[in-house]
Amino acid sequence: MHFSQEKNKPAKKKTSDAIAKIKQLLRRSKSKMLNKERKNVRGFSDDSEKVKKEERKVVKHDEGEQKKKKRVSRGKQESDDKESDEEEKEDERASNDIEKESNKNENCKIIQPAQNVNVVKCSSNAKSEVEKWVKRALEKGVDGLREEFMQLRRYVPPNMTCKAFEGTYEAGKSRYKDVPCQDQYRVVLKWPGVSDDYIHANYVGTPISKKRFICTQGPMPKSVIDFWHMVVQEESDSIIMLTNLVEKGFNKCEAYWPDEEGGKVIWGDIEIQNHAVRAALTPDEPSIRLCVLNVKWYEDGRAKTREVRHYRWIDWPDRSVPPCRLTSMVLLSHVRGSKKPIIVHCSAGIGRTGAIVAMEFIIERLQTATACESMDQILKELRDQRPFSIQNDLVFQQYLYIHRIMLFYFFEKHNICADTEEMIAKYKRFVEEYNNATKT
Repeated sequence: MHFSQEKNKPAKKKTSDAIAKIKQLLRRSKSKMLNKERKNVRGFSDDSEKVKKEERKVVKHDEGEQKKKKRVSRGKQESDDKESDEEEKEDERASNDIEKESNKNENCKIIQPAQNVNVVKCSSNAKSEVEKWVKRALEKGVDGLREEFMQLRRYVPPNMTCKAFEGTYEAGKSRYKDVPCQDQYRVVLKWPGVSDDYIHANYVGTPISKKRFICTQGPMPKSVIDFWHMVVQEESDSIIMLTNLVEKGFNKCEAYWPDEEGGKVIWGDIEIQNHAVRAALTPDEPSIRLCVLNVKWYEDGRAKTREVRHYRWIDWPDRSVPPCRLTSMVLLSHVRGSKKPIIVHCSAGIGRTGAIVAMEFIIERLQTATACESMDQILKELRDQRPFSIQNDLVFQQYLYIHRIMLFYFFEKHNICADTEEMIAKYKRFVEEYNNATKT
């Protein structure tokens, strides 16, 4: 069948317009991704320059596309046909690549990042404070840090009272008899129709907020409903779980959430449904499993829902510390944007929980250029809010772990203080001492 050239032109124009719209959408999508990268920059690096370079590439690409369109519009119809065919082939190849990538990652559902942003602005003097912190840690070394920790090993807040804690161990509301919950900074439950206001949980503040974190014990059979009441009451949208349900034959935490996609559980008047699962937070960090939960409850007779993200560290060893990787930093980067209290728990809610919270506490102080050299004072501040934080049966390993990860993050990832042979030698010595001290 033959079509005249006049009839063929509109069809070519429609095809060209459609391709142009597709490219425009792709450019917008790429631009949004780059903007998201910029928001995730936390300071202490030149990541922002990388983002700017990528943005310049997008702009250059856009300019090239515009020039290309002008050349095509001035060219002959035969050139139009050839260009259109090439673009169609290119789009087909791109579509095939996307389909292959989708098939490759079919078990890893795309989960959009949380929308709330609550990130502290990085001070111009932040790098100076980081350098002081790094130099102090390397100067002290493992032996110096051990001595520092031992001096504070039994520190408890002055005038601490634990009246609300009394009788809760026997009632099945507190996991350990020797880990009391202090009255000051205690989360007080105010759930309609429930007279008991107790849960083993304390607020822990940072430079961003006086209620930045809630450190709590792993839920028990008789405290799961209290736990979810707390999640709803405090409007929390992020939960970090740093324990397994059973470790070395001992129950460490109740299964208080549906772990499989599509699963649903009901605790009292709270319904929790698993909307999506990501088996690994990132391809390089398989230790964190993310579940996106829909929490439903009734308020004044009306149903309400909220999305809560559940991050579970699946392989933090009991009574020890994880391998030296940036898992902690990746995890914190995912919850850092939350405007509401971030709930963190392990089993007792003081050891692994204290270590993770301490890292974010240090980062926020450094970003605001707040003096952070006296780690013993920082430990006191944390324990004033959540007594007995950062300790385990191996005494100081968690304290060392905090320093090891922070040094790895600053020294290796961002090359802070890594510019002289002397500092490099001190860092290597610290790593060797740390490895020897944390052998199990």
